[in-house]
Amino acid sequence: MSQCKNTPKPHYIEYLGIKALKSSHPGVRKLKRQQQGHSAHGNKVWRSSFVLMDYLTTYPPEQSSRVLDIGCGWGLTSLFLAKQYSAQVTGLDIDESVAPFLALQSEINQCEMHFEARSFESLTREELSSYQTIIGTDICFWDEMTTPLFDLLGLALRAGVERIIIADPGRPPFWDLVDRCAQAFGAEVVARRIYEPWKTEKYVLVIEQA
Repeated sequence: MSQCKNTPKPHYIEYLGIKALKSSHPGVRKLKRQQQGHSAHGNKVWRSSFVLMDYLTTYPPEQSSRVLDIGCGWGLTSLFLAKQYSAQVTGLDIDESVAPFLALQSEINQCEMHFEARSFESLTREELSSYQTIIGTDICFWDEMTTPLFDLLGLALRAGVERIIIADPGRPPFWDLVDRCAQAFGAEVVARRIYEPWKTEKYVLVIEQA
């Protein structure tokens, strides 16, 4: 009589053709052991990233467009755009310790993006002018971040960025940003729900200009 062996569960979540590494992945566990901690919440993939990926399947960027991901963390949404739409993505995160996790996810997904360890406040109008789209997920989690983010988005629009998309669970600082952007830039916010890999609903701030 043969015995059935338990099939090991994969150490990643696959969604829209992208593998998001779990904390149980051996490479992730090794990197976390090597590091003392994370300074800006870049220590995992956030669910807003999955919702933003889903939103972008409905409203995708142009092929090979230039995208800036602010507060990119492990780069899940960036890698999705790079792999599925050949986007040329630059990810920014103030937490330089996310770099090896992003590199590991890039390797697993066999695609690439550029990473810079710096704050979004350091971006200049000239730098912003080279991008068509700005994205972000879970980046407005402190009250003191609302004004710098609002200033950045205004600078980006003046630099010619065509579209800005930011996903969030709906924290109070995010709604403050939404109110400011609606009044100043004609921004809209939409609710987006997904059912896989979890049932969850997030909110997406969208600013577009011709």
